[in-house]
Amino acid sequence: MLSAHSTTPPSFQRRVWVSVGTLPLLRVGDVWRDGQLDIRPDYELEEFTDIQIDQDTTKLIKAGLNLDEDGFLLPLSEHPWHMQCTQSYCLLVDLPDSRRMIIPCMELVRFYFGSSSSLLTRLFLPPLARDSLYEKASMNTRTGQLMLALADKMSGASAADIGRLHLEPAAWRAAAHVGTSILKASVANQAIYPQAIFPFEGKTTLVASGRWLSFADQPRATFLVYNLRSCAHPFPFRSLRYEAKGSHSKPQPSRKRAPDANVSHTWVSARDANDQAIVEHDPSTDLAPHLRSFHVEPRFPDLIPKHVWRIEIASSENISPGKQYTTKSVENAALGEPGSRQRTRPLDVELLANTEHLNFESIPEFLRETIFQLHALKSIKYKLLTESDSDGWTVPISILPNEDGEIDSQLFISQTDGSWRLRRASLLEIGCGPQCVCAVVIESEPVFRKIYPATGLAPNEISRTLQCSAVDFVNRQDLPQSIHSLVNSFSWFLSTYSP
Repeated sequence: MLSAHSTTPPSFQRRVWVSVGTLPLLRVGDVWRDGQLDIRPDYELEEFTDIQIDQDTTKLIKAGLNLDEDGFLLPLSEHPWHMQCTQSYCLLVDLPDSRRMIIPCMELVRFYFGSSSSLLTRLFLPPLARDSLYEKASMNTRTGQLMLALADKMSGASAADIGRLHLEPAAWRAAAHVGTSILKASVANQAIYPQAIFPFEGKTTLVASGRWLSFADQPRATFLVYNLRSCAHPFPFRSLRYEAKGSHSKPQPSRKRAPDANVSHTWVSARDANDQAIVEHDPSTDLAPHLRSFHVEPRFPDLIPKHVWRIEIASSENISPGKQYTTKSVENAALGEPGSRQRTRPLDVELLANTEHLNFESIPEFLRETIFQLHALKSIKYKLLTESDSDGWTVPISILPNEDGEIDSQLFISQTDGSWRLRRASLLEIGCGPQCVCAVVIESEPVFRKIYPATGLAPNEISRTLQCSAVDFVNRQDLPQSIHSLVNSFSWFLSTYSP
């Protein structure tokens, strides 16, 4: 622990090589014991309000810098723990009253790009290419909605970060500079210490854990950041919809088709050991990748009220129970690109906002009956179009101000503490063969449900459907309220429009 009461220079410091993909879990100042996080102290927690970030207020420095021969910015008498890393890079940020903030560059990388190990790995394999992060992107300038198709095996947890990389030139420069700096050092046969800068320019409010240090007899002149906790700079979109493929969540069973369609499927699976360890070598090319999600406090307040969702495909078609053969459990896992034949599970790590994981237990109560009934229908497939960080299933109902800027009170719901919040809405694409419709379910008593036509071709179809449903909700009259009515409407639509 980096205690201010124990600043004797350490007699021994251990160097450990770890995969870049583990960086989301590693913060300066944390205490690990026997491979487990033991203590996460706050040290000195500070909020820096409305600080300016640009080329004039920030500067890359070495950790061992003696500023104008007036003294070391990180005096060893107060902070001896960086003695073996004095050549590593930090970013100096000017603060009011001739004070300064110093952020280790690796902490900037961890905080702004450490949403998943898949994103971090690509940053450290220069040169950085856009098609390694996303395949296509489009921005609706009128609505502010960004649509992304993420690259294969890219974690959806990094969608917002990649959205900023696509829209903000400063963000792309910051991301590309990480790999460029290590490549330059490698070519010059120098010690490799990554450089990093902020992925934006402008004002922000930062919350950070660290320590105040003195400089040139001035107490509390330099705040050394151990780990960033929050950054309020806005993201350059109002909402984000993304598609992710090549998911690492769970390996699909390798099924062998039986000669007779009535014969059950057979597959072989390899389970992970309960005490599976993360090791430092290339994972196997023969094992399906898995994903480990860790829930943390939201890092970017600007994203909390914004709609960020992905298309999640679900189906009521279940795999026949059949026969299952389980091989020996996998004892080890590793991060990074597969490249060996060792029995080591490929692993991806992602950080999610501190909310419930997406599963059927987490379905909001007003939506449960709809999902369960749809799930029970034969040969019906449905896509969840409103997966969000808040509860995994819904987004706030669309806001519809009138000419005077007033919002209809029916769009809000009263809470037990007397406060008001926007109702939640869920959008499902329901299909049977080539035919499909959209169903909107809105939180109310009784639950509001309505079918809308769908083509899947218009880029703003989701937002437009949600807006239409909000209008219909406010003006509702004798619309189908039960799940049975919803199913009947769906059946009628298919019979009417089927060729």
